[in-house]
Amino acid sequence: MQATLPSEAILDSVRMRAAIAGMADQRGKIARMLESGELISLRRGLYASRRDLDPHCLAGPIYGPSYISFETALAWHGMIPEGVTEILSATPKRTASFGNDFGRFRYLAIPKAVYPVGILRITDSDLPFLIASPTKALVDRIAREPGFRSMADVARWMEGMRIDPGIGIDREELSECADGYGRPSVRWLLRYVGKNKLTGS
Repeated sequence: MQATLPSEAILDSVRMRAAIAGMADQRGKIARMLESGELISLRRGLYASRRDLDPHCLAGPIYGPSYISFETALAWHGMIPEGVTEILSATPKRTASFGNDFGRFRYLAIPKAVYPVGILRITDSDLPFLIASPTKALVDRIAREPGFRSMADVARWMEGMRIDPGIGIDREELSECADGYGRPSVRWLLRYVGKNKLTGS
């Protein structure tokens, strides 16, 4: 008996069991589909049915709630010049990481209070995905830096990261994040942005 896969690009174990419900050896069938490449394992109990998917689209389904952020989002927005070899995401849950045929996916914990701020939904891709705004990506990344005591520390960090200051920063969003994070590095970033007038139009 031949299984007919649902049309979705991403399938969980419930959808897979429904698709092969009439088969006696369901576990063996899934194993054979994985071996043949008809299915691609994303993590335990989650599969992709195509190999041409944009990895950004897979980050949320693999581990959620989450949104793409940190260096991955900074590069996506053109705020840093380098490409990023793994997909970095923010989550209010515990830190986690997964590897599969599409690449490496790492999830870093952030405070629940700031999680909803500055999330964009991108729809012009294989599947919709969530990504931090330029401001939120910058905040998420700098919040991981310890020992900031002045705006000079922010300036040195921005230079070291090769952050493009030409991309406007949303000061209201940054202020909300500074309150929620409670991190010195974010508070100094807020002062630095105000002093250097890096806010968007």
